[in-house]
Amino acid sequence: MIDGTYGVYKGEVHRIGIGEGDEIHLYPNSESEIDDTYIDRYNLGSYSKVVDSSELTEMYELSSYVDYKGYKISIARETKDEYELWVGDCEIAKKLGFDRCDKYAYNMMVKKSDVEVIVEKTPLNW
Repeated sequence: MIDGTYGVYKGEVHRIGIGEGDEIHLYPNSESEIDDTYIDRYNLGSYSKVVDSSELTEMYELSSYVDYKGYKISIARETKDEYELWVGDCEIAKKLGFDRCDKYAYNMMVKKSDVEVIVEKTPLNW
C-alpha cells in the first residue's frame, strides 16, 4: 500500500512525518542515501532528518480505497490475491454482506481482480 504522507525534496519523492513542534522528518528512499544528516532517533534502524518546509516543493497525503458496489471502502491489508476491506457503518456492512470482526467494525476479503483501487492525493499546506 502506498498510503502515507509524502514530500518532494530536491526533485525526489520521500515519505515524511510531522513531529513535535511541527518538525518535518524526511525518510530516505534507500540506505545509500543515509549520511550524517540522518539520525536514528529510537535506535530501531529507521533514519530521518529534519527539513524545513521551504525545502519541500510539494507535500501531500495519499489514501487508497476501493469502490465496492458504489461505496468507498477502506483497505485494511492486502495479500497476494486479495484485499481485506473494513467498514464501520453497520447498515452498509449488512447491505454489502460484510462480517462483524470487531465491536465497531466489519470486514470482507475480496479478490483484487474484482475491485479497482483508487488513490486520493490530498495536498498539505505547511
